[in-house]
Amino acid sequence: MTTLDIGTGLYLEEDFLHLLSQDIEKANQEGRPYTVIAVVPQHLPGEGIDDIIDVAANCLRAFLRDDDLGGRLDGEALAMGLPDTDATEAKVVSYRLQGDLRLRSFHLRNTVWEPGIATLGEDGSTAQELVAAAIEAALSRRRRLG
Repeated sequence: MTTLDIGTGLYLEEDFLHLLSQDIEKANQEGRPYTVIAVVPQHLPGEGIDDIIDVAANCLRAFLRDDDLGGRLDGEALAMGLPDTDATEAKVVSYRLQGDLRLRSFHLRNTVWEPGIATLGEDGSTAQELVAAAIEAALSRRRRLG
């Protein structure tokens, strides 16, 4: 049985990674593209974090298609699993998502969310590798901009 995070409506990390693994295995077998986008907050205050993450999760859920996955990772980062999505398409989603996140969360203590993209084959072949690569891409983007 899969479990959703009550506050965000996204899969908890363990269930997200399990479902993502299944999706990636299927994409590998069928030779189809798959992309993971992770969004990582740049500035989270010490208090009111759940409100900020809830706003970001609502935004992320609005971008999910029927077959996409959404999860909450390590308490702060959020991620999307996008089947049949290549790097170019994921960049479009990423830019739109980042813009929406900025509009929706700016009033909440100036939190900025940075997206990172990882594609199947290019950045990894397992769920853990793709999530780690997407998070690292978001963090490295944050370091370049910060």
